[in-house]
Amino acid sequence: MENKLLNLKDDIVFQELFGKQKNSAITQHLLSLILQKEIYNIDIDVNKRMLGNRKDSKIGRLDIRAKFNDGEECNIELQVSPHKYMEKRMLFYWASMYQNKVGKGEQYDKLKPTISILIADYKIKELEEIEKYHTIWNLREQEYYSKIITKDIEMHILEIPKIKNNEILKDELALWLKFIENPQNKEVNEKMSDNRFLDQAREELADLSDDPDFQYMVLSRTLFLMDQEVYKEQAMEEGREEGLRQGKEEGRKQGIKEGKKEGMEEGIKEGIKEGIKEGIKEEKINMAKKLLKLKMSIEQIVEITELTEEEIKKIRQ
Repeated sequence: MENKLLNLKDDIVFQELFGKQKNSAITQHLLSLILQKEIYNIDIDVNKRMLGNRKDSKIGRLDIRAKFNDGEECNIELQVSPHKYMEKRMLFYWASMYQNKVGKGEQYDKLKPTISILIADYKIKELEEIEKYHTIWNLREQEYYSKIITKDIEMHILEIPKIKNNEILKDELALWLKFIENPQNKEVNEKMSDNRFLDQAREELADLSDDPDFQYMVLSRTLFLMDQEVYKEQAMEEGREEGLRQGKEEGRKQGIKEGKKEGMEEGIKEGIKEGIKEGIKEEKINMAKKLLKLKMSIEQIVEITELTEEEIKKIRQ
């Protein structure tokens, strides 16, 4: 009986298969299908940590980041569940990559096309009226839709649930997305022999699925995320209770209804915010300590806990 393959929609598994230079031929082929052009000189070993240009800028971490052709760059994000601000997140990552291409005193001609790709395992509400699963977004003139002012910004959204059953028979990209959705899909497996890159991807995934160390890393990450969710719920409940207590106390002091309301709102807000922030950080540190004892590499621990390399090195000391 064939061994069960790991879930490719798990971010660590997805990144290991498509985000490593050793598998660059697989990623290069997938990108060529998405971008509908030849891809060459691909480099996937690129820093995935995104920083803004301010001290208090939001920090992001990409699933996969690649440079290719003559300096073009893209990121590929796999999103399993709906994200309230997904379009803003895509734009944020695009802007972070684009601005980092040119330094102080350099000319704008150094800027190269930058592409954001979202693979969504759900239908996006804002795109309900669009039937096709693959949409491409550029900056266009409002009335002259065919006029694109610059090709430096490009976004691709691929919605797996919109793929029709018969599309995988004639559309190779649809076949790949169905593979990502379920590597053991019967119809996909029947087409494996016709596609050497897809077959190579499945073999690589099978090797990962048989690797006990990698299995443990995936399991650790899964349990860590589950613990985070539980802690969030606990922290929110504790925050609500503390907020109510503070709100009532403040209301009594002021002796007016408005004071009570403001106190409750502020207490709830601060209680939830601080409780979640401190609790999640502590959970990440505890998980990092356990993984260090198991001799796991710093790079792997970064993937699991999302702590920085500097933070993990301090924990190891």
